[in-house]
Amino acid sequence: MNSDFLNQIEGTLTEAPASRREALRLAGRFGLAGAIASVPLFGLSKSAMAASNGIRRGQFGDTDIAILNYALTLEYLERAFYNRGVDSGIIAAADLPLFTLIRNDERAHVDLLAGAITTAGGTPVVYDDNDFTFVVNGTDALTDYTLFKVVAQAFEDTGVRAYKGKAADITNPAYLTVALQIHSVEARHAAAVRKLNGNTAWIPLNQPNAQGTPIAAVYNEGNPEAMFPGEENLSQGTLDLRTALSGYTDQEISEAFDEPLDEGTVNAIAGPFITPA
Repeated sequence: MNSDFLNQIEGTLTEAPASRREALRLAGRFGLAGAIASVPLFGLSKSAMAASNGIRRGQFGDTDIAILNYALTLEYLERAFYNRGVDSGIIAAADLPLFTLIRNDERAHVDLLAGAITTAGGTPVVYDDNDFTFVVNGTDALTDYTLFKVVAQAFEDTGVRAYKGKAADITNPAYLTVALQIHSVEARHAAAVRKLNGNTAWIPLNQPNAQGTPIAAVYNEGNPEAMFPGEENLSQGTLDLRTALSGYTDQEISEAFDEPLDEGTVNAIAGPFITPA
């Protein structure tokens, strides 16, 4: 990877610790411990969450704690992927600093979300790195660097869409601050991995990849489509961007926005990577 580009990415990603400290400060300010005392809290163990083809048995739901546990599960997935990827020896030496940096961020995201849930009186879901498998169409992404990079892009772009899809359901300002700060770091990860893969933005839906990873699902519409359009979307709200942004191509317009994604679709993408309990 170009050293100047890596330096730029490192410069933005290393701002994250200060943001995390600010998030924790806000957590105290808003009194997270009592913020949702009237909401039924639940702890979700691995056995309660994993399924043969999905993230969960049952539902996360839309309480703030449930949404944070949903986000935490995705962060565990990414942490495991990068922990094991960095240790695998398959990452090109020039790219190892970037993936090490991303891994460290994912570790911090797990700690931050688990801490916020605990502070609020909830019980964080718990996974370890061995609760995940990264085999795609018979090939282990931890043994094939090309596939590893494609799966990394799929995970990062799914994470960005997942956070955006749930942000409007969060009621507590401190939780929203935590989620949006993590979302911004995940977006930087996505940009870095896209650059590494030679993709300026999302992978076009008509460009299947040879490894057969679920790229179409990552960039396609969610459910319902009216609320969760695909990444080829050319409008925001009621505004037709082709009119508002005349002079830009449809592809340039669609690439300028990451669309939200619903929980069910995210589960279908991420769930197969979780080992059944």
